[in-house]
Amino acid sequence: MASQQNKHAFLSKNRIFHNPDNVSSSKSRNLMDITNTTNTMNGSRPSSMKSSLALPPVKDSFPSVSRSASLNINMSKIKDLKDRQDKIRFQRHTLRTQLIECEREIKTIKFRDLNKSRFELYKKKSKQAKYLKQVRDLTQNLNSKDGERADLIKKNKSALATLQAELDQNLILKRQESQELYNNKLIFWENELQIMENVEPDHEITEEISQLKKTLQELNINWANLQKQNLERQVNHESQLRKDFIAFKEAKLKSMENLTNKHRELLDQIATLQSESEKLHKEIMDIDRQAEYSEQNISEINENIKQLELANNPLISKSLQNSQDLEHLQNQMENLKEMASKQEKFYNDTYNTVEKELLRSRRLENSIIEQKGTMRCYAYVMEQNLPENLLFDYENGVITQGLSEHVYKFNRVIPHLKVSEDKFFTQEYSVYHDMCLNQKKNFNLISLSTTPHGSLRESLIKFLAEKDTIYQKQYVITLQFVFLSDDEFSQDMLLDYSHNDKDSIKLKFEKHSISLDSKLVIIENGLEDLPLNFSCDEHPNLPHSGMGIIKVQFFPRDSKTDGNNDPVPVDFYFIELNNLKSIEQFDKSIFKKESCEAPIALVLKKLISDTKSFFLLNLNDSKNVNKLLTISEEVQTQLCKRKKKLT
Repeated sequence: MASQQNKHAFLSKNRIFHNPDNVSSSKSRNLMDITNTTNTMNGSRPSSMKSSLALPPVKDSFPSVSRSASLNINMSKIKDLKDRQDKIRFQRHTLRTQLIECEREIKTIKFRDLNKSRFELYKKKSKQAKYLKQVRDLTQNLNSKDGERADLIKKNKSALATLQAELDQNLILKRQESQELYNNKLIFWENELQIMENVEPDHEITEEISQLKKTLQELNINWANLQKQNLERQVNHESQLRKDFIAFKEAKLKSMENLTNKHRELLDQIATLQSESEKLHKEIMDIDRQAEYSEQNISEINENIKQLELANNPLISKSLQNSQDLEHLQNQMENLKEMASKQEKFYNDTYNTVEKELLRSRRLENSIIEQKGTMRCYAYVMEQNLPENLLFDYENGVITQGLSEHVYKFNRVIPHLKVSEDKFFTQEYSVYHDMCLNQKKNFNLISLSTTPHGSLRESLIKFLAEKDTIYQKQYVITLQFVFLSDDEFSQDMLLDYSHNDKDSIKLKFEKHSISLDSKLVIIENGLEDLPLNFSCDEHPNLPHSGMGIIKVQFFPRDSKTDGNNDPVPVDFYFIELNNLKSIEQFDKSIFKKESCEAPIALVLKKLISDTKSFFLLNLNDSKNVNKLLTISEEVQTQLCKRKKKLT
């Protein structure tokens, strides 16, 4: 149908293009008529001449000048008509060439699309044949598997029947054997009794009778035991036979299940292949429709080509205008880049000044806190996990309970959403750390949390041990990591195994420090020096209830040693209490001053009394947040007591 429509379109076009030929033929006929008239006029000229020669001149005849003028006018008309005819022929020739080119393009587009669709149709048909062959093979396999399945069902039934018969026969044989033994023993002892009854009684005989009675009792007991043993053996044998029967039955059922599963899989494959064949049939129909639609589109494309050629001229002018606009915009972009670079330089300068001012304000705040007391108390808040009745004033470092309006004061309240663990150490904590190192005083950081907070430990180790930091350049850093517990085994967390001895970690209290008998790591190349089991990325939690201690010693690199005296290090202790039980023990032994001789309590008292302390309360649990808030109050009371002692 599409080819017939195209042929009809081509014939209509040929008719349209042949109209100029008709016009030119009509014009040529007119030209021929004009030439004929001129010829007749020229041919009539000698007759008039003859008449003029033969006859005398008459007054009414045309003069010779008027005749030559009329001839010149006719010749100019003839030339104009010939020029028009040449132009028409030229236009006709150009139109024919354009028509031939259009027909060539249509043929190429038509054959290209048809070849592609035929090739795809051939591929789809070959796939369909392949799938049909697979379906036939699978149906044959299914039929064979059904036969095997029926044979196995028959075999299983016969095997079950034989096993049941064997079991019944064995039970009958065992019962007969036990009955025969019982009957033989009964006959034997009845004979013995008759013999003994016939014998006259005697002292020796009476003794023998008493002994025989005893033996009879023993034999009865043995007989009862034998009966019990036989019954137990019978029960065990029956249970063993049942187990063997169940195992045999399960094995056969598994084979049956495998066959049924294969049968189902084959049915599923048949269904999928049928669906794929239907899809292929639909695709073939779609391809046929697309071929018809493409033939229709070819004719529309030819018409669109002509329209696009007409519409292309204003687009060219627009593209020239756009190129000019683009050059103008590029010049504007260069000007904007120059302005942006200037603004960026100004912003960097202002940012550096702001950072310096912030650092100066933090140092000033740290010096003010240092003058107030030696212990710092910070709250690290995760608001989404806390109850709604708590109100947070981050500027003034205050947490208020909404119902009781009880106020808890801190040196700083830090939101977890805005300040991550890494930023906490670089922005908030670093001033305190640098001050203690410059003053060469031992110091600590105590982390209190009711849930594990391993990411804080990870950020601390990155802050201390990363390569090419200020601390790496100025100090030789050593690290120890132990876990202490009053109830469980203590462990060296830097070793590949856990010690099972409770006294494996030995502590020694020295002046303003605590020495640990554990593995020591010298950190020179950053985090690479740490053992593989101590992976910072995984930040493993502590094993059980207790306290984790990371001891870091900073040995100055440029210190001058006098003789054999070693450089004096600065000790830093990171104490990690991340469960409620350890925090309660800490509260009782440190702040409430209850008598406690537990190792953890002694270590905490030693560190809090002899080193500078920094408390970080991780508030991220709605259930036990009140316990940590009360500890913050007790830290503040300790600060007040220390102020009074100092005054």
